[in-house]
Amino acid sequence: MVLARTNDCCLEAFSPSKALRFLYADVSETARRLVAAHGLSAPAARVFGKALAGLGLLGVDVGEDDEVLCFDADLEGPLGGFHLERDGNGHLRGHAFEAAPETLLPSGAAPDDAALCGRAARVKITRVAEDGGAIRSQMSFAVEPATPDIVLTAFFNNAIPTRLSLCATDCDGEPDRVRALAVQRLPGADDKDFARVARLFADGTVADQLEFDATLATMRDVLDLWDLKTGPTRALAFGCSCSAKRVLASFAERPAAQLRALAAAGGPVVFRCHLCGREYKVGPAALATFARRRSARSR
Repeated sequence: MVLARTNDCCLEAFSPSKALRFLYADVSETARRLVAAHGLSAPAARVFGKALAGLGLLGVDVGEDDEVLCFDADLEGPLGGFHLERDGNGHLRGHAFEAAPETLLPSGAAPDDAALCGRAARVKITRVAEDGGAIRSQMSFAVEPATPDIVLTAFFNNAIPTRLSLCATDCDGEPDRVRALAVQRLPGADDKDFARVARLFADGTVADQLEFDATLATMRDVLDLWDLKTGPTRALAFGCSCSAKRVLASFAERPAAQLRALAAAGGPVVFRCHLCGREYKVGPAALATFARRRSARSR
C-alpha cells in the first residue's frame, strides 16, 4: 500500500463496506542492514526477513510508545530460532541463531522455509518497559509447523480471524523487498467477503503482488476492494539501543580477576552487539582501571 521504493513503515487499512481490516509492513531497508551486519546466508535471510516483516505487523497493534516489543522463537530446525525487537520509536533490531543453517541440512535437502524452521516452534511475545526493563505482558505458545507465516497467523487468530502473506525477495544476494500484508475479519463482516479475500492470500496472489508493487491503487485492484483506505503511516527503521557507554558499564561490573586477566593480554577486547552486529573495543587501560575499582569496592 506504499510505493515499491520507500522507507520502512507500517500501517493499517480498512474496507468499510466489507468490514475488513488490513495490516501492512515494509522492512526492506532494515532487513538489508541486519542481514549484512550478521552475515546471514540467503536462505537464512529469507526466513529472518519474513519474521522481521511479521514484527512490523505486530507493532501496528501491540506495544506502546514507552516499551519494547520482543518477538522470540525457538525452532526445531537448523535455523535454531530468532530474537527480534521493536521499540517505541519504531526502531527494529534482532538476530537469527544460525547464520548459515542450510549447511546443517541433510545432503540434498532443499533449504526452504519448512526445512530451515523445522517441525515445531515455541514462541514468546513480550512487552517490556523501555526505562527499566520490567515485563508488562508476555504470551507464549507452541505451533506446528514452525515457519514465520504459520507462527504469526497463530498469534493473530488467537484474537481475530486473520490471513497473512510474508514476502522476502533478494537481488544480487541481498534482501530486496521484505514486506507483509494481513487481512482481518471484523465483527459484522460477511463470511463470504472474508473467504474471497482469504483465497487471494492462500493461492499466492497477494504474495506475488508484494514482490512487485504494493501501492494503494494496485491493492484495491488486486483485492477488488474499491473503498479500501489507509490510516496513518508509522515509520520504521533500523536502530539499536547499544552504545559505547553501555558497553563500558557492563565491563565495569565484571569480576576484578577477570578484568585483570583481560588487561594483561595487552590488546583491546572486542564486544559485538548480538542485536545489531556493531563492534566496540575496550582497551587494556580501561580494563585495568575497572579492575582496580572492583578490587577497591570488595575490600
